[in-house]
Amino acid sequence: MHRSIGHSSVSRARRRAQATRSLRRIAALAVALVMAAALADAVPARAQTVDVPQSWISYAHRAGRQFQAWLEADGDPADRLHAYLEERVLNASAPPPAIVVRAWIGANGAVTRIEFASLGDAGADAALRQLLTAAPLTEPPPPDMLQPLRVRLRLAPNPDAPGATSGASARTP
Repeated sequence: MHRSIGHSSVSRARRRAQATRSLRRIAALAVALVMAAALADAVPARAQTVDVPQSWISYAHRAGRQFQAWLEADGDPADRLHAYLEERVLNASAPPPAIVVRAWIGANGAVTRIEFASLGDAGADAALRQLLTAAPLTEPPPPDMLQPLRVRLRLAPNPDAPGATSGASARTP
């Protein structure tokens, strides 16, 4: 006889284990979105003497916060991306460069196209692409906004993470 309580306990334990793995990864490494130059990059050089409309800047910040939330979400794509990024940082002699993502956003808020230089791992590329295109943004871009929207992703230490302080140097003889 099948007991649903056992199945529920297993599912709950599995979800808790996944959440713990994700939280450890997020605690060890936060992905920060740097939007400062994103819109300036979207405006062609010949048009940069014109001020960027505030509606574009506001939209870029809202989109950036939503991308940030998607990158920090629980789930297999985020776990795969964070695992790759952690490994990349741990094995690098210098901080990794920013990842510049070009995103085209449709009139319905859907991210219709994403371009970025390969991260060097097909699985990480697929995870990043999946995370940024899986759902529409909560609102569409202003109708007159130039696209693509350029977003710079940078790895930044999470100040709330265990070991984020200089505690590691205390263990070095």
